[in-house]
Amino acid sequence: MSESDPDLPLVEALQSGDPQALDALMERHQTRIFHFILRHIPDESDARDLVQEVFVRAYFHIARFRPRALFSAWLFQIALNLCRDHVRSKAWRRSRATRSLSESGPEEGEVPDFEIPDTQPGPVEQILHRERLRQVEQAIERLPLELKGPLVLTTLDGLSHEEAGRMLGLSAKAIEVKVYRARKRLLGWIAGGF
Repeated sequence: MSESDPDLPLVEALQSGDPQALDALMERHQTRIFHFILRHIPDESDARDLVQEVFVRAYFHIARFRPRALFSAWLFQIALNLCRDHVRSKAWRRSRATRSLSESGPEEGEVPDFEIPDTQPGPVEQILHRERLRQVEQAIERLPLELKGPLVLTTLDGLSHEEAGRMLGLSAKAIEVKVYRARKRLLGWIAGGF
């Protein structure tokens, strides 16, 4: 697999001590890593911090990387592990509970996190649409990370099962099974009103 990894020359340069190789690898991957983390940790500031931590860990552990899988899969595995650690932290749980209690909706002049279709539905339809989106977002947030990662990569990021599998170090079949389980849970939660 190493021959087909476009990052391998930069990885080898970084392993040889070239710090510019890290800059190039960050340039290639930081946006996708950021969006991946943001879907697991829905706080932009925390997501940015975790992106930095992904590349810090990659830099300090680059000697351990072996080209059995794509370098990007290794990075996404680091990101997923950091997301798990972050979710488990008491401070994060406390901040989410505090934020949920204090949120009453968008402030005046803020743009909500959803897009209103061009068909300009009426106020009732807009409220129903917002409520449905909120339910789906809450349900996705409740998923365990091992199901959320494959679901996000395939459904929201539009990757194939094979691509998501390479990123997470899993087979395409394992991704397919995890996406199926995630969707089944989501449907059950949404249909049951949580």
